[in-house]
Amino acid sequence: MKIVTVGTGMAAAEFVQQLRLGGFSGDIVMYSEEPHAPYSPCVIPYLLAGEPPDNVYWKGRDFYERYRVAARLGEKVEEIDREAGKLRTVAGRVETYDRLFYAAGSRSWFPRPEWLEVEGVFGFKTLSDMQAIDGYIRNHEVQRAVVVGGGFIGIDAALALRHRGLQVSLVHCHDRLLERMTDADAGRFATARLKERSGIAFYMQAEVEALDTDHGQLQRAWLHNGTAIEAPLLIVATGFVPNSGPLTSDQRGVTVGDDLLADPRILAAGDVAVTRHALGGPDGLYATAPNAIAQARVAAANVLGSREVYAGSLNANVLRKHIDFPVISAGQFEGEPVTFTDGRLFRRVYLRDGRIKGYILAGDTRLSGYIYNLYVSREAVAGKIAAILADTRGESYYRSLMELAPAAISC
Repeated sequence: MKIVTVGTGMAAAEFVQQLRLGGFSGDIVMYSEEPHAPYSPCVIPYLLAGEPPDNVYWKGRDFYERYRVAARLGEKVEEIDREAGKLRTVAGRVETYDRLFYAAGSRSWFPRPEWLEVEGVFGFKTLSDMQAIDGYIRNHEVQRAVVVGGGFIGIDAALALRHRGLQVSLVHCHDRLLERMTDADAGRFATARLKERSGIAFYMQAEVEALDTDHGQLQRAWLHNGTAIEAPLLIVATGFVPNSGPLTSDQRGVTVGDDLLADPRILAAGDVAVTRHALGGPDGLYATAPNAIAQARVAAANVLGSREVYAGSLNANVLRKHIDFPVISAGQFEGEPVTFTDGRLFRRVYLRDGRIKGYILAGDTRLSGYIYNLYVSREAVAGKIAAILADTRGESYYRSLMELAPAAISC
């Protein structure tokens, strides 16, 4: 049997590793538009912040050699013929397969694609993006940067650049940051703390309308209200688009079943996979590393002959790089809210039928593991969750193990 992967990211690398560890000895071919060994996108902001580049290769630079893979790097897959069982690259290479693992990842979404023609404008999604930004900063001795987008990816980019020592301006179209991973109150809390502590200049309810260039190189960004921000570097972090086009002819992702099959010979995982939610949320693209790895393991087991079922995805997010207060959230912000805040911390869970439907924790990580376990276990918590949220010493989990009541709430 010949297995081909489209993509070499976390899902594809885990899939191939599990195949080999499970005894698969057939041919494996891996295609990637990038020229790299498998890397972790979770780590690449640290590279931009100035940390060692080898840290991003989570399974080693020698992955292809160790797992006996024919790596087709720098080759973009353009079309997949499902009936014939073959793919074609932009360069014209044709590759046949017996089983295809489609994990092509995603790319930055640009509201103004023509900006990509300007030297100094970058996306913020891949290792190639990070290397290009890093090289540009070094070659041009960049001191100032603009980030467009105040969601998870945009904040990640801005904090990494600020940690590196650049003066950073962030432009966001909403009145609060992180609006997709928080509710309104938590978003306002996080926005205020970032403004106080990050050293970033924020332009809220604003949009970049035009760019000034000199011989094709960025000089400044103009906002819709006439404000000019002088900077030779602009990063667009306004979202991502799944690279599903070669397989589905659209950018809506690849719908798979609980066996990760998109059709009898094709499996899909990672940023492109439309999966069901593990705890009753809507089907969707849940592009996180834990989901990708879990999907890859189920897919590999099924190729090896098992009949495993994917338990579903979780939409958990953790923002904690280069900042002294984390923001953690998961689930849906629907139902009865229960909140604790003391000006330093913001903690809120949403209850449905006495169980956690979603939660937001900002300020520290002490309760994050405990709240996550309560969420995924579907334990009834209505009678004790207020005391747990008010636990500022982090004792709740240990008290539960000892079958003690939660500590009393202090006024």
